[in-house]
Amino acid sequence: MTISAQKVYVYGRLRGITARRIRELAVAKRLRLTRRPSSADAIVLAHSTAGFAVSDGGELCLKFQRKADARLVSERYFRSQLGMRALPGASEPHYSEDQIARHAGLNSLQLRTLSLYDVVSPVDSGFSYSDLLAARAVGRLFAAGAKFPKIIVAALALEQRGMSLSGVRLAEAPWGELLQVFEGALAEIDGQLLLPLQGPDIDADEAFARAEASEHEGDLDAARRWYDLAGRLDENDAVIPFNLGNVLDELGRPREAEIAYRQAIARSPDLADAWFNLGVLQEKMGRDEEALSSYEKAFAVEPTYADALHNAALLLIRKRRFDAALPLLNQIMSASTSSAAEAKRLAHLCRLELRHDAERA
Repeated sequence: MTISAQKVYVYGRLRGITARRIRELAVAKRLRLTRRPSSADAIVLAHSTAGFAVSDGGELCLKFQRKADARLVSERYFRSQLGMRALPGASEPHYSEDQIARHAGLNSLQLRTLSLYDVVSPVDSGFSYSDLLAARAVGRLFAAGAKFPKIIVAALALEQRGMSLSGVRLAEAPWGELLQVFEGALAEIDGQLLLPLQGPDIDADEAFARAEASEHEGDLDAARRWYDLAGRLDENDAVIPFNLGNVLDELGRPREAEIAYRQAIARSPDLADAWFNLGVLQEKMGRDEEALSSYEKAFAVEPTYADALHNAALLLIRKRRFDAALPLLNQIMSASTSSAAEAKRLAHLCRLELRHDAERA
């Protein structure tokens, strides 16, 4: 079952992907994104919401109104619908929901929460053996007193490291985090605690949400502070310094914005939006050759990035490098209907200028 042609609300942030890219991929898949959950046909639960959208007992506690028939879907499923990643091949299902619940000591609502956060991945015909192992690990931690949000966050953190709940032993630290137990002591993985110590009051996801809210409300100074905090709490997600760069640029602080964009690129060299915005910034500062290089990197990562192709073509036209601009304009015309008319006009201008140059020669 797909969610094509439906109105979709994304709850929380999808790490590593910008809002522009989500919109573009959604349009390609005939999805209509909305910022109003009450109007959505499908609601995506981003992994980043586990810490505040799940009760200690494992039930969903969404603090917004939604349609009675709105479908809840997981982040992994949504990414697969956008074409960003394939769903993992399902193992042969051997267990019913009742069997998994009985073996793991969990109820059906808790199992549904685990599936919506991709801790288990049931199919219509049931659960696999790997689902059973994961559910039993959750059940053991829950019975030992760990809270469901912490368990889910730990499971997702382990998955990013190629590990699983069933393959490690976890225990709750005095400050509430779940850490790996190794030879009877709380241990570190690769020199870092399993989950970063984020303080008792706020984590990166909440700081990011507050930054976005401040930005939408026009309070750019508050947004800058929240994005800066989020970036220090989460040192991996490139979208955080990218958004910080946008805010700094709006605040008229181009040097700091450039540093933020470069930090985003250092975290993820394939973040086309960061290359593009860096190019825009460099062009405004009169650094045309650097801007052109940044635009080229943006459409090297994302060949259909019409704005990057367009800006690079305009720069080349201003420098009278019409022969270099033409291929970029042709690329826009072949890939984008919305920008095709403007690209066609500019391509005609380039051909005229090339003809005049040839005649003068």
